[in-house]
Amino acid sequence: MESIPIRIRKETKESLTKFRTHPRETYDEVISRLMSSQTDREPVSEDTLKAIEEGLADIRTRKTRELNEFCDAHGV
Repeated sequence: MESIPIRIRKETKESLTKFRTHPRETYDEVISRLMSSQTDREPVSEDTLKAIEEGLADIRTRKTRELNEFCDAHGV
């Protein structure tokens, strides 16, 4: 594995240290684990995309209501 030096602030290094799962875990392992945890491995379904588009269209055409108006109408 090729290694290259990187510059990080002292505070960042201290934060990374807190994310270690064991004392000998390298910063590279910590960073890789944190980055992979932020990746959504499940693509958005066609149904979800369609629902999002419909919702955006409703907003554009003002087919929405204020939350307090909705709550009043439904006794919430």
